[in-house]
Amino acid sequence: MDNLILVNRFLAVASLVLALSACGGSSSQVDANKTQITVAASFYPIEEIVRKVGGTHVNVVELTPAGQGAHDVQLTAKQLTVLSTSSAVFYISDGFQPEVEKAVASLPGSVVPVDLLQSVTLLDVVAQLDGTEGETDGEVLASGKDPHVWLDPANMIAMTTAVADALSQLSPEFATQFNAAAQSFIAELQTLGNEIDAQLANCESRVLVTSHRAFAYLAKRANIRQVAIAGVNPEEEPSAKSLEAIASFARANKVSTIFFETLLPADLAKTLADKVGATPDLLDPVEGISSADIAGGASYISIQRDNLSRLVKGLRCS
Repeated sequence: MDNLILVNRFLAVASLVLALSACGGSSSQVDANKTQITVAASFYPIEEIVRKVGGTHVNVVELTPAGQGAHDVQLTAKQLTVLSTSSAVFYISDGFQPEVEKAVASLPGSVVPVDLLQSVTLLDVVAQLDGTEGETDGEVLASGKDPHVWLDPANMIAMTTAVADALSQLSPEFATQFNAAAQSFIAELQTLGNEIDAQLANCESRVLVTSHRAFAYLAKRANIRQVAIAGVNPEEEPSAKSLEAIASFARANKVSTIFFETLLPADLAKTLADKVGATPDLLDPVEGISSADIAGGASYISIQRDNLSRLVKGLRCS
C-alpha cells in the first residue's frame, strides 16, 4: 500500500513538472512572437538597411519585388493588406514611388510612416548634354530634385541612423541591438566611402558620361561631373545629331568610356560607343537586385564596389 502511495505521488509530481514545462514553453513561444515586429520597406536599398539594422527582431516586407524597377511598382492587394497591419513603413517620398505614397497616405494611424528623404540633402537634377535630343533615362522627384540619394554611402549612413532611431522607438527593448547593428553597417559604409574617395581622387578624366542620370550623388562626392545623354534607351537609338554631340563632347573632354544603364541592350551600347570612339561599360544604380543575385551574395556594398572598379578603369584613375 505504501508503495502504491509513493508511486501515485511520484506520478503526480511528474505530471506537474511536465505541465509547468509545457506552460513555460508556450509562454516563451508567445513572447518570442511578440518581440518581432513587421515593417515594410519600399525598395531594395531601404530594405537592406532595415534588414541589417533590424536583424532577427524585425520581419521585413518588401514592397518592390526583387529585380524589378522601383519607380513604377504596383502594389498587390496582399501587399496592401500586410502594409496596413505593419508597425511601420520605410520609404522615399516626393513622387519617387507614387503607388507606395498613395498607400501610405491611406494607412491607419497604427502604422508609422518613415520618410527617409527627410534624413538627407537633395541635389538638383543634372542637365542633359547640350546638343542631344530626347529625354534622359532617370527618374526625377516631384520637386525637381534627384531621387538617387542612396548612391552616396554618406546618405546610406544617414538613412541607417534614421532607421535605427525609428526601430528603437517601436521596440525600445531592443534599442541596444538595433544601434549596435546600425553602427556595424555604418562602419562598412564608411569603409566603402573611403575607398571611393581614395580611388577616384586622381583620374585622367573627371567627366562621367552616362545614359542613366542616376549617379549625381556619387559624382558630387568624388568631385566628378556627371553628364547625362538624352535619347538613349532600350527602345530606340539616339539621333545622328545626338551621336555627333556625344562624340564631340567625348573628344573635347578626353572621355574614353561611356557608361550605360544595366538594362540597355549590349549591342546598342557597343554601337553607340563605336560611333563616338569610346568603350562601353555598365554602372548599376542599385535600385533592385534579382533574387538570384541576392542568393549569390550580392549586396549594396558589393555592387557599389563593382561600380567603383568600373569607374576607376573608365576614368583612368591611379
